[in-house]
Amino acid sequence: MNKVSGAIALFPMKRRALAWVLAAIALSIARVASAETIEAPVGGKPVALGEGRVGCGPLQDWVLSADGVTVKPPALDAAIGRSVDLRVAPTVAACASSTTSVTLVATAKWPTIDPSSITLAADEGRLDLHGHALKQLGVRWQSAGHSGDDLCVAPQVEAGVEHCAFAVGRGSSADTTATLLSWFPAGGRTSADVALFDATGRRVSPEELVLRPARTVLRALLPEDAAIDLAAGDVSRVPLAHPEAVASVDCGAAHCELAGGAIAVRSLQNVTGTLSVKLRLAPHVVFARGDKEDAAPVFLVSVLPCSMSVASGDVLRDVDDARLVVRLDARCSSDVHALRFSVAGRPADVVTAAAEGGAEFVLLRAGRVGGEEVSVSAARQSDGSALGVAHVRTRAAPQPRAVVELPGQGVIDFIPNNRPAFVRFASPGPGARLILLPSEDVYDATVDATGTHVRGLENASGYVALRFGYRVDGLPAGFASTDLGVVTDPLERPIREANVPAAMGASAFSSQPIVELVCGDGKGASSSIPPGKTTHIPFAARDTCRLVLHKDRVPKENGAQYLNLEVDVTRVDGTPRPEAHMSQPIVLRAGADARYSWIKGVTGPFDRVTVRLAHAADEAHYVGGDDLLRSGAPSAQWSVIAGTGHARIYGTTAIPTGLYRVSDRDHSGILSLNFGVVMRLTWLDGEGHAGFLGLETGVMGVGLANDVSSTGHSLTQLATVTGVGLSVPIANRSLATETSINLHAWMEYEVSRDLGGEPGNPLGFVFGPSISIGNVGANL
Repeated sequence: MNKVSGAIALFPMKRRALAWVLAAIALSIARVASAETIEAPVGGKPVALGEGRVGCGPLQDWVLSADGVTVKPPALDAAIGRSVDLRVAPTVAACASSTTSVTLVATAKWPTIDPSSITLAADEGRLDLHGHALKQLGVRWQSAGHSGDDLCVAPQVEAGVEHCAFAVGRGSSADTTATLLSWFPAGGRTSADVALFDATGRRVSPEELVLRPARTVLRALLPEDAAIDLAAGDVSRVPLAHPEAVASVDCGAAHCELAGGAIAVRSLQNVTGTLSVKLRLAPHVVFARGDKEDAAPVFLVSVLPCSMSVASGDVLRDVDDARLVVRLDARCSSDVHALRFSVAGRPADVVTAAAEGGAEFVLLRAGRVGGEEVSVSAARQSDGSALGVAHVRTRAAPQPRAVVELPGQGVIDFIPNNRPAFVRFASPGPGARLILLPSEDVYDATVDATGTHVRGLENASGYVALRFGYRVDGLPAGFASTDLGVVTDPLERPIREANVPAAMGASAFSSQPIVELVCGDGKGASSSIPPGKTTHIPFAARDTCRLVLHKDRVPKENGAQYLNLEVDVTRVDGTPRPEAHMSQPIVLRAGADARYSWIKGVTGPFDRVTVRLAHAADEAHYVGGDDLLRSGAPSAQWSVIAGTGHARIYGTTAIPTGLYRVSDRDHSGILSLNFGVVMRLTWLDGEGHAGFLGLETGVMGVGLANDVSSTGHSLTQLATVTGVGLSVPIANRSLATETSINLHAWMEYEVSRDLGGEPGNPLGFVFGPSISIGNVGANL
C-alpha cells in the first residue's frame, strides 16, 4: 500500500459518498484562488500562492521565490504548527498599497496509514488505525448534524507499528456515507478556507483525506428489552438500533422482514415464549459480544402475549418517588400481584390496581428514573415468562414557582399559621396539573372554588418548602387523585403569624368595638363614649373613665396588634397637665378576657381628656398596612370634658382705673384709682369658658388717689356697685388666677358718705375700665 502522501487507494463508493466527494472537490476548486490559509509539510517543495497573487514579503520561516508567485515551506520541524502572515497583491507594483494577506502554516511530514486497520466502533464512539508517523495526527468526524476532531497525542507502538485511537462521537452510524471521517496532518487546521499541499507541492483535494473504515464494530442491534407483542395485531415491530447495518433478517418459524428501521414480524400463531431472530449484517460490519465478533448474530426475542401500555403519559425523571399507571389486558391480569413488574430494568412495586373498561390499570412505584426513555415490563413470578412490555418517554420535573398571597394584602414571603393564604403556581402543561400537598405537623393545604390555600399549623415554626403532587388527567376514576411524583418549590419560607392591622377605627363605631372608652355618669352607671366627638361627663365622675380592650373581639387571623396608646389631659385654659400624660405601647392578641387602662390626672372642672389609639409604625411586623402606618394618624380618638355646668358665679378682685362717676355736681368726676371685690354671674360655653358679658355686684373703694370733683369736693368713698360688665381674659382663662381686662357700667351707692351724713345724693352711675385678678367661684 502506498503512503497517504502519494494517495490512498479509493474503495468503491456508494452514490451518496460520491456526491459528497464531488461537492467537496467543487468547493475546494472555487476556493483555490481565494484561500486565506495555505498549509504544506516542512521540507516540502514550493507551493503556489494562487492565480493572480504575488507575495510582497518580508517573510519568516518560509522562502518567497524571486518572482513572488510561490513559497517554500520551512525546513526545520520547529516551524510545525506555526502560522505566518504574508501580504499579497495582484502585481509586484501593487504591493505598496495592498492590505490583503494569506496565512501560511507548516505541518508535519505526512503519515503512513494502513487502510485495512481502520476500525470504527460506532456505539463506543472510537476510531482505531495503525501506521507510521502518527504523532499529533488529527481526525475530524461529522455525523447526524454533529462534528468534532481529535488528536493522537501519544500513539502506542506494537511490533514497530504505531496505533492510535480517536474519539469520533458515540452512537455514530455504521453507514460510512452518514458518518464522514477524514484526517489532517500534525500542526494543520480543519477550517473550510484551508488549501492543503503535499510534500511535492501538489494541491490535495478533500477526498484524498477521507478515512473509510475497513471494519465497523457494533455492540447494540436490538434494544435490551426487545419483545414481540402478540396483542399488537397481525404485525409486530421490533426496532433496530442500527438499521443501516442490517442487510437481511431470518426469523425461522415466523415470517419477518426489514421495514422502516425495524423488523416487521408476522405469522406468530405457532410461536410461544421466544423467537430466534438471525441478522445478516452489511459487508465490513460485525456485532461484538464481549471479545467475540459475528457477522450474522442470532438473538432470542421474547414473545409477549399481552398488550401493555403506559396510561399516565410521560414519567417524571430525577424525582425520588416517580410513579406510573400501566394498562394491561384483563385476560392477562387476573391477579396483578402474581406478576413481577420492572421499570428501566429495576423491580417496581405494585401500589394499587383497579379494573375498568375491560382492562386492568396498575399503579407502579418506579423510584428515581433517568434518561430520555424507560421501558416497563411485566412477567409471571411463577416461571419468569414475559407478558408485556411498554416504552415511555420521561420529562423533566415541572418547577412550581409558587407565590403566596394574602387576600387583599398582596404577596408575602412566609406561610401564615393564623389564617389561610392563596398559593399560585405555574401549570405543568396540557393534560397535567399540580396539587399542593399538606405536610404533616407543618402546614395544611386546601382547594376550593376560589383556588389553592395554605395555612401553617399553629405550633409549627422554622422554614419549609411547599410540596406539590403531579397528577395526570384522563386516568380512571380510581387514579384521578394519584400523585405520580412529588416536586418541591426551591424556595423555603418561614412559618409565622400574619399580623394584619385590625379595623380599630371602623369597629369603634360598631356595636362590638375592639377598643372603647367607658365613663360613669355620676349616678353609678357607665356608658360608652363615642369616638370622634366631644362628650361631657359630670366632674364628679372624673375618675371613672377607663379604656377597655376587648381581646375576644380581635380576629385571630389578624395576629398580634402592636398599638400605641396616648392620653393627654388639658386644663380649661388649654394648657396640658404633664403629670397626666401617658404614652404606652400595647400588644393586643385574641383572647377571652378584656384589658383595662384607667384614665388619671383629671383634677379641675372642664379638664379635657384626649385618648388616641394608633397602630405602631412597624412595617416589619404588619402585613399590608403600609398606607395606614405611613399616615401616622390614630385609628381611634376619644375626647371627654369633665364638667357639665352652664353658668358660673365667681368673685374677683377688680382694680378700676379711670372710672367716671355721674351724680350730683359735687360728687361727679374721674375716679383715677379704685379697688374692690366683685362677684360676677355669667354663662359657660361647652369648653367651660365664662362668657364675656355678666351681671356684677361688689364692694369698691373709689377715688383712692384723693380724687376731687370739679367743685372741690372729695370723691374718695366706700361704695357698693351693681351692674353689668364686659370681661376679656388675657391670662389663665377660667382658672383661679385668671387675669382679665374689663369694662363696667354700674349703679353705685356710696355707703360711707350716706352713713356719714354728708350732703348730696349717695347714688350714682359709674362706668369705665378695670383690671381684675382671680376667678374663684362655682359652676351652676
